[in-house]
Amino acid sequence: MASLNIAKMVLDKDSWENIPPMVFKSFQTTNTNMNAIKKWADFYESRAKSQTDFLGKMEEKLMSVEQSLANVQERMASGEQNLAGESAAVRQQALTCAHTFQRMEKCLAVVFSQIGQTFGLQIDCLETNPGAVEGDHTDAVPEAEPPSQNGVAMMETSVLGLERELETLNTAFERWRAGQALDQERHVSLQTSIQELHQACQQSEEKISSCQETLEEHSRGNETLSGSLAETQAAVQELHSTRVQHEDVETAVQRKGEELELQQRTTYQQMERLGRRIEDHVSEVQKLVSDMGRQTDDKVEDYRSQVAKMVEGHMNPLNAYLNTMHVKTDVIRVDLDKLRDQAPTLVSSIQEIMKKLEELQQAHETKASELHESMDDMKINMVDNVDRHDGQHEQLSKAMQDMSDALDLRLKAITEFADKTSESLEVVKREDLSGLARELLFLDQKVAKWVHSNPLPAKISEARLYSLEARLADEMDARIAFESKVQRGMQSPRRLTGQSEDLEP
Repeated sequence: MASLNIAKMVLDKDSWENIPPMVFKSFQTTNTNMNAIKKWADFYESRAKSQTDFLGKMEEKLMSVEQSLANVQERMASGEQNLAGESAAVRQQALTCAHTFQRMEKCLAVVFSQIGQTFGLQIDCLETNPGAVEGDHTDAVPEAEPPSQNGVAMMETSVLGLERELETLNTAFERWRAGQALDQERHVSLQTSIQELHQACQQSEEKISSCQETLEEHSRGNETLSGSLAETQAAVQELHSTRVQHEDVETAVQRKGEELELQQRTTYQQMERLGRRIEDHVSEVQKLVSDMGRQTDDKVEDYRSQVAKMVEGHMNPLNAYLNTMHVKTDVIRVDLDKLRDQAPTLVSSIQEIMKKLEELQQAHETKASELHESMDDMKINMVDNVDRHDGQHEQLSKAMQDMSDALDLRLKAITEFADKTSESLEVVKREDLSGLARELLFLDQKVAKWVHSNPLPAKISEARLYSLEARLADEMDARIAFESKVQRGMQSPRRLTGQSEDLEP
């Protein structure tokens, strides 16, 4: 109907002042009927558009319902995936905890073996540990475990293995204590040997002092010998003075004295050398004893400090590691207890969620079936409505076509009637209006004569003016009657206006 363009009629009085009022009214009625027809066509067109919009909205609703069903199915699938992922994550966490326990067990075995090697003990922790593997594979990432393997059981076995490792650590420390006792015994034996050396040094000092005493005795003997020699010299001098001096005797005595002096000098030199040697030997022995004592003390202190530092350096990280291991084992035990406590609730909640999901799935299936049924019914209704709408549209189009044809015919008739009326009006104008103008002019002249000839009072003049107006009204009635006579034999405008009024809503 959008192609139906009706030209607007301008029905102002200024343009239609020379047209008879009946014709003007007929055109007004035609214009109102055309406007009503256009409104009626626009109403049905808007109604058809609203029905198409309603059908589009229903299709959008159906699409949204299908989208919501797809979203619900996706949510259900994602919920199932999340549940499977959470269960797999819990199982993976348990397996990782078990593998961490196994790695800790392996690390402790390696640490224990290294501690035993540092203290000179052989600890076969790797052989006694059933879950230990070679040291080259301690950092290997655990592969995917079979589904039958349980992480909690693996952690329990790892904890038991850790306790066995602690027992082996106790045995290692007992061995280390035994080795420390052996070292202590060795240290005691070394101290006893050092004391024996001190005693030997004291004995050597005593021997040296006895040698010094013997040397002093020898010096005193030498002094006595020198005294006796002096006495013999004096005696020899006395003999020499008393006896006859012989050259042989003197030479013999002189030689004997020289020999005795030489022997005395050699004995003095030998005694001095022996004293110096003894003093040097004593000083060397004292230095050696002091150096040996100092070296043994330094070595003992160094050995003690090294052993203490070694023990402290190996035991501090071991104690820290054991403390952290105890803390971690306590935390893991608490977590395992929590997991054990939460496991039945989780299982029950998972079962409830599965039941709810099944119920929701059943409810969604029922709703989906109902929606599919309603959609099928809606599709059937939509098809019926579309068919009905097409039929109504065809009927309306046919009716509009018939109405447009009838309107065209009526417009043609109206145009023909308007042409005829215009022709008749022209005839009337040419024939009657000229006579009417003459009569009116004649009447005006008469009235002017009456007015100029006899000046009358105001009331009489008013009465005459009233009579003149009445006469003019009679002339107009006569004119209308004449027009009605002229229009005889043609279709009356009243019938046309009556038919146009029937078209009005």
